[in-house]
Amino acid sequence: MAWLLVSLLTPAAALSQATLPTQTLPVVAQVCGPVLEQRQHRYPASTCVALEVPDTPAEYQIGLMGRSHLPPERGMWFRFDRQNASFWMRNTLIPLDLVFLERRDSRMARVVKVAHGVLPCQSLHCPTYEAGQPVDHVVELAAGEARRRGWKEETVLDFRWLEDSGGENDRSQSTRD
Repeated sequence: MAWLLVSLLTPAAALSQATLPTQTLPVVAQVCGPVLEQRQHRYPASTCVALEVPDTPAEYQIGLMGRSHLPPERGMWFRFDRQNASFWMRNTLIPLDLVFLERRDSRMARVVKVAHGVLPCQSLHCPTYEAGQPVDHVVELAAGEARRRGWKEETVLDFRWLEDSGGENDRSQSTRD
């Protein structure tokens, strides 16, 4: 009986890496920066990060769960209506940087907080990470990438849809459950 109770209370412990949900979404956008001048919107490719963008509630919930690697030039862009967004690392296998941003206009966003090197968590009680104020975007990067790219509080970044992705007007403004 005690074994049954323990197994019911700790279902995450029974999950193996092979059974974790995972997804790799197509790259449909990029973020470049830091923006040094408001009128300058061209960047060398090395300053940009290719972004996967979840579009459904299920894609938002899975995020980067179960992924064993995230290249330094790739990330995931979570977009939502302005809110006090809270993220956790449950069932995430790799450390990440969480970059919390507030939208300035249709393309630009300002970094309000960076959680550097957030560690994976397999527990039922994982810590949560938030900006401490409402945000519109969160970008997840491989750990160390935000610092390497010079992304810190007050940094302005330029987001853009790739031409063949349908553009911002054709993508839903998903919310994270």
